[in-house]
Amino acid sequence: MKGPSMPTIGFSAVGLAGLLLISIGPPRSRPPSQIQAVITAGSRVAANGFELVSTSIDLPQDEERFTGAPYAEIVNANCLSCHSASMVLNQPPLARAQWRSIVEKMQHVYHAPVAAQDIPKILQYLAAREEIGSHDATLGGPS
Repeated sequence: MKGPSMPTIGFSAVGLAGLLLISIGPPRSRPPSQIQAVITAGSRVAANGFELVSTSIDLPQDEERFTGAPYAEIVNANCLSCHSASMVLNQPPLARAQWRSIVEKMQHVYHAPVAAQDIPKILQYLAAREEIGSHDATLGGPS
């Protein structure tokens, strides 16, 4: 006996999906109290002995800025939109080529809006920081 053809299976799947969507109805067909219950219930989901729980955290405010070396303001403009100065300045000492790789990763992988003309200046700032020999030498307080 021959099974159903691919077009028959596809048509059936589309038909079942349509029936399901019709039975659910548009989002506005439920009263607001039911919609709120769905949102509230969404913070905790359990299935097969596994539970996912949404949580929120308060991140510490870090108002430190890059200071003390040439191009600090360019580094502030390009880097502080995604992470804190102290996060960068507490990294282990890295060679200029390693910093270049990190900056390029931020630009190409994470789509950080780093202008191509700013990359040499950012690298010069980070390399100068390494030459000073202190991670805290270029870390300044809030301005």
